[in-house]
Amino acid sequence: MGELLLSVIVPVYNAAATLNACAASILDQLPQDSELLLVNDGSTDGCAALCDALAAADARVRALHQPNGGASAARNAGLAAARGRYLQFVDADDQLMPGLYAAALPHLAGADLFFFGIAGPGGLPRDRLPSGPVPALASLRADFPYYLVETGLFAALYNKIYRASLLRGLRFDPALRINEDLQFNMQALARCGAVFFDPTPYYLYNDTADGSLSRRLRTDLLEAEVYTRPAVLGFLSACGLNGEEAASLLRRRQGNVAAAQCALLLGRPGKLTFSQYRALFSRALGPAHCRAAVLAWVKQNYSAAPRAFYSACVRLRLAGGLAALCRLRGRSCP
Repeated sequence: MGELLLSVIVPVYNAAATLNACAASILDQLPQDSELLLVNDGSTDGCAALCDALAAADARVRALHQPNGGASAARNAGLAAARGRYLQFVDADDQLMPGLYAAALPHLAGADLFFFGIAGPGGLPRDRLPSGPVPALASLRADFPYYLVETGLFAALYNKIYRASLLRGLRFDPALRINEDLQFNMQALARCGAVFFDPTPYYLYNDTADGSLSRRLRTDLLEAEVYTRPAVLGFLSACGLNGEEAASLLRRRQGNVAAAQCALLLGRPGKLTFSQYRALFSRALGPAHCRAAVLAWVKQNYSAAPRAFYSACVRLRLAGGLAALCRLRGRSCP
């Protein structure tokens, strides 16, 4: 079978409530010589039949079915089957806004990547982006803290359309249950040449979904940061950062992850033992730059009385004190 213009890969797992709207937002603007790959990853809520029905109704849709293996396995199946000159990943609980492909495809003729905005409140752009062509991502190195640490825009899959040749041989790591997108993108962006940026918010992200980090509580953020650190370093090296510049950015990212892990532990219910709580807090508060990041988060998010207690625990590395509080409140991550 011949090459198509664009392949859109959607991993589908128990998304019956949102799949039709997601598919419609893609198909309403998808060129005819393109395909929508719905990868049903062992859904148990009727998504298999929905995928088959969408494929029967529109020749641009292909339904792929596999046993449940997670989002990485589903995306890898989509990559193996894709025939497009360009590739895009969309989550089954999200939607595209009109006009994306009309805006993106002309610019992809001269770029490896089309990088676009995400819709925030009121449909306005959620983040700051350049506008227009950028000859190489290395030219944005002064803003790498913003893209890699503050926002994670470089890590996200859903705000990009890729030239397929950029991703040749790359696959998602099934060992990762979080940050698999970061690992993948760091490898892809290390190869990337010209990029076209369009800050228009073409992607409507559903951050209330059960799988989103804002709702799903995890204890593996610190491990994932260590696991993905070599890929981040590889990207930074490819962009010409020297050893100290790269190390400084890695420290900032490590601190950001430590703060996020502490935020989840302190802010969400869970069933960890005291020892598990204490071990996680101890790890998060170990390096001085991580403690500084956690302190900054505490100051921004708590009023005077709890702020004083949390700040003292962080400064003195009293992981047991924080663990005792979490245990008392019945709060942590599953």
